[in-house]
Amino acid sequence: MTQPTSSSSAAARRGPFWRRLGGTLAGVLGLGLAAAPLPPAQAQAAVPQHWISYAQLASGQFQSWLSDPENAAVVRLHERLQQRMLDEQRNTPPEPVVVRVWVAPTGQVERVEFDTLGDAQSDADLRGVLSAQPLSEPPPRDMRQPMVLRLKLDFAV
Repeated sequence: MTQPTSSSSAAARRGPFWRRLGGTLAGVLGLGLAAAPLPPAQAQAAVPQHWISYAQLASGQFQSWLSDPENAAVVRLHERLQQRMLDEQRNTPPEPVVVRVWVAPTGQVERVEFDTLGDAQSDADLRGVLSAQPLSEPPPRDMRQPMVLRLKLDFAV
């Protein structure tokens, strides 16, 4: 277990995860909400339902945007990921990407962080797709950010 640091920016980047949500919440991994990981029963009680609902909404919209065959950045992103799978001789789709997302009161994605996908163009494409348009709803006023979401990038073009 990592010891907390005094740097709030380091804590925000790393952000603790509460428990992994069930299959009905596909795409949502958790929310960076607390200073230290909580046991699952306490974590579930600590996260308001309206935060979870908003994370589900955001995750669903992001997944939809990442599956748009009409978006050149999406097509390019998936082609690069598929090529990397072929180069590495892997038969399984890539692991979901954990993204940390900050959303403005307008619903516009202000900031997106994630571990590199392996090349600058793929990173720029993912960041661009997720921040190109506002989410359909603004985040709850009391919602802590960033949201931490798990997104699948296994769309076949």
